[in-house]
Amino acid sequence: MALGSGAHAADFEDMSRCSSADVKALKVFNVGQASLFRADCGASDPLAPPMRLAFGYNREVPGDAFAKAARKMIERNVSEETFETLKERIDNFNSHYRTTRDGDRYTLDYDEDQSMVLRLNGEKLAEEQGEDFAQAYFSIWFGEDPYSDSLKEELLSVEP
Repeated sequence: MALGSGAHAADFEDMSRCSSADVKALKVFNVGQASLFRADCGASDPLAPPMRLAFGYNREVPGDAFAKAARKMIERNVSEETFETLKERIDNFNSHYRTTRDGDRYTLDYDEDQSMVLRLNGEKLAEEQGEDFAQAYFSIWFGEDPYSDSLKEELLSVEP
């Protein structure tokens, strides 16, 4: 499936930045900034597609660190049954992370056709399909036990 070729694919580049927050490693070291983009920042469900979650980095972060952290965060935020069902898809998706350098930008685009695409500096690295996968994946930042409570809170609060 070619994202962007369908008549209903969202134009993620034209979305409004609804919120942003600092991303900290080990709750101390600022490694970059996360931003939530939507066509309508006032939407009742801020995580409904289409949406983009973007991460700009100001330092090197190893690719395997993304993969390990993502897997761990999903596992702690979904049921054991859901994790077992999605584990192979999660590991495959995570295997595409690369080491970031200062100025790099990861984006996660979630479209109305339930596709989720991972890009680094605009280059498509991975794609997965399904609301079940997207909900589990976004639990990393928006689940009951997220990567960072303050990051979750700031991203879910719409900027004026």
